[in-house]
Amino acid sequence: MDGDVDNIVKLTLDALEPHIYVNDALVDRLVVQRFEPNQPVVFVRPSATLLDAMAANGPALFIKLQEVDLTGVAI
Repeated sequence: MDGDVDNIVKLTLDALEPHIYVNDALVDRLVVQRFEPNQPVVFVRPSATLLDAMAANGPALFIKLQEVDLTGVAI
C-alpha cells in the first residue's frame, strides 16, 4: 500500500466522519499497523469478510471500532 501510514489514517478517519461518529475529536486511541505483502498475518476469529479481503490480490483496510467506558473496558 502506497503512502505514509499517518496520511492513510487521516484519510480514513475523515471518511468515517460523520457516518460512524460525529467528530473525529471523539477518537481517543488509534492502533495502526502496516502489514507487508506476502507475510503471514494471524487474526483471532476473523470474520468471513476479513478472510475474503485477505485472500484477495490487492490492498485491504481493516478497521475495528470499539467503544470503551471511562476505565478502558470494552462496552
